[in-house]
Amino acid sequence: MTELLTKVTQSHFGYNAIHEGQPPESVHGSVNVPIHLSTTFAQSEPGKVCSKYDYSRCGNPTLTAFQECLASLDYGKYGEVFSSGCGATTTMFSLVKSSDHIICIDDVYGGTNRLINKVLKPQYNIDCDMVDITNIETFKKAIKPNTK
Repeated sequence: MTELLTKVTQSHFGYNAIHEGQPPESVHGSVNVPIHLSTTFAQSEPGKVCSKYDYSRCGNPTLTAFQECLASLDYGKYGEVFSSGCGATTTMFSLVKSSDHIICIDDVYGGTNRLINKVLKPQYNIDCDMVDITNIETFKKAIKPNTK
């Protein structure tokens, strides 16, 4: 917690948006993160990567910089980004199990609403309350012991 408080007092949203996850590039010193277009990264031998990246679908330096920057805007430790809303939604729903309860904003994207009500509820027994989350009291009332 002390680390978080120190970071909060030393930085702010504007600073983080410009600088977090974006140190000067080590080879040439560019201050903007280079866009890495490579799909595959070198390996010294099969399964032994030369850096922390092997295939862009699993991550690359540009993506890492973006995730670190976004996480810093909420003073988070980690951030995750997706190429589509469907990818983000699928990942979130993979974290719940049968008999869990979730709360969803009542004006969620129609495809997400259908996924919850036509697939998750009947096929996987995931309970969901659609609520107006702009009203904190409505949100609080929707919380159950099994809410995830």
